[in-house]
Amino acid sequence: MRNVIILLLVAALIFGCTGGNQTQGGKNGSTIPQIPGTGGTPAEACTPSYSFSELQAGTLSETAKVVATVTCADGKALSLKVDGTEAESVTVSGNATQPLNIEFYPKKVGTLKVTIESGGETLYSRDWSVNALGSEDTSGLDYDGASFKEWRAMAMDVQNPITPDRVKVYMKRIAAKSQKGTQIVVDIRKDDSGNPGDIVASVKRPINATTMTDNWINFDFDSPSALSAGKYWVVVRIEQSENVNLVSDVVNVHYVGDRLSDPNTYTRQMLLDVDMVSGVASESSWQPLSYDRTYSIVLTKK
Repeated sequence: MRNVIILLLVAALIFGCTGGNQTQGGKNGSTIPQIPGTGGTPAEACTPSYSFSELQAGTLSETAKVVATVTCADGKALSLKVDGTEAESVTVSGNATQPLNIEFYPKKVGTLKVTIESGGETLYSRDWSVNALGSEDTSGLDYDGASFKEWRAMAMDVQNPITPDRVKVYMKRIAAKSQKGTQIVVDIRKDDSGNPGDIVASVKRPINATTMTDNWINFDFDSPSALSAGKYWVVVRIEQSENVNLVSDVVNVHYVGDRLSDPNTYTRQMLLDVDMVSGVASESSWQPLSYDRTYSIVLTKK
């Protein structure tokens, strides 16, 4: 009986070491016991996915935004380009679904092409309409005169650095005949405590560049000045040297206004002091208008 018990113990030890659930893969082809809960197929691959918000119409210098919703894109760089030039780039951190705000701004106007790319692949492509900075509203029949003794001004808020090379003014000439050498002058000026200050850039055109009917008149700068973010003023004035004590050449600048509303903070006028004998005008001070008016003036790019 004793020998039988010993044989049974030996058999149990032998079969206990070689039986059971086993998987291949040990060193030199040996078998390794399968650990419960650690087997099975590998996790599914995480495939990047992207969706994008609608892009609203833009305005020169003003910040725009596209929201990219991304999943499984850890480490991916998204490059936003405007007409092929990179305007902004963001890098995804993590694979969880997340929104990414891609902010940028236009440096020119018209219909621009906006794309978002990653690793050479175009993920997003849209035509983007960008407007000039200022007011292009030409409704109504209201005008303010500008002459050598009466100047008009409107402020523009530049959100991001731009280099505008054109000012457009919706205007018309009053008289068919004008004095020799009379010029319309358009200035871009710095802000000085809520009024036009030092001149940044200036351009002149003969008064006969205007017409007797309403038209947008372009004032192009030969050497455009770069404008940093901030408030600037566009000033419309007249330079007249002939017969100033007899007649005043006048152009009418269109505006949209509300006679029942108080004056705003972004339009100004200057009524110059005129010597009654010589006709020479001297600068006085900038004053608010009598009621709310917005002049049809824009900063833009050719």
